[in-house]
Amino acid sequence: MYRKCGLSLRCASAAVLFSTAMLFSLAASAGALQPEQSVLHLYTEYSPPGEYLDSNGEVAGATVELIKLLLQRLDQPATIELLPWARALERAQLEPNSGVFETVRNQERETRFKWVGPLKMHTIGLYGRNDVFNGRQINPIVSNNYLACEYRKSVHVNTLKRLGFAEGRNLVLTVNHGDCFKLLVKGRVQLVVLNEAGFAERQLQMQQAGYDLVFLQPLNQVRLYLALSVDIDDSVISRWQQVLEQSYLDGSMRALYQGVYSEQMINRLEQFAIERQMPLQ
Repeated sequence: MYRKCGLSLRCASAAVLFSTAMLFSLAASAGALQPEQSVLHLYTEYSPPGEYLDSNGEVAGATVELIKLLLQRLDQPATIELLPWARALERAQLEPNSGVFETVRNQERETRFKWVGPLKMHTIGLYGRNDVFNGRQINPIVSNNYLACEYRKSVHVNTLKRLGFAEGRNLVLTVNHGDCFKLLVKGRVQLVVLNEAGFAERQLQMQQAGYDLVFLQPLNQVRLYLALSVDIDDSVISRWQQVLEQSYLDGSMRALYQGVYSEQMINRLEQFAIERQMPLQ
């Protein structure tokens, strides 16, 4: 079950021991778990609507629910802990039998983890407030008057730097994922990096503050993964991938994602699984 914590993400984390063995009788579970199975330690960050703390201080979210479903189907006991992103990524790299979600798979990280996914596929872009940009699509880097924001350790920091943003001049780097959006709402920065998966929720939050969130410039297409530690056997990684793709094919992922993430992204994931099955037919 979930371990409750305070609502402050800076001073506390939420850990949940999720053991599928508890879902069955002791007699059944004794034969289900293999002797060598140990508790898998998973880390994530505050990134609604995929990962957040609910009103009871418990780790929740659409992506968290998908991970829990996979753990159940794998008969894998696990903990899920919500931390600032830099710390979550560091722990997953240093600790055996661990992992982190959801993260971009790139050349720098490729050999540091073993990969399961994608969990999500979407477009990343620059967004701002309508009172600053008047709803117009604009190239924001033409003026140093615009201040961009992204959280430290994000892969998108390098993308912003390639566009001409520099820390200390027109780029603010924060510790937590949601800090930049809070600064945008308050008008302390003018540009943030967002993905289409969370746009609806962010737009609602912006409208509650009296503004509209407007899309300004596409940055890239990304796929987000579960990254598991390199000590985990390849056969286990293969089983993870199989149950993930099966959730895309049997409607389980759709049931969890629908109404939270875009229909376009759900369709992309289902198509990904279908195409992966084709060579096997």
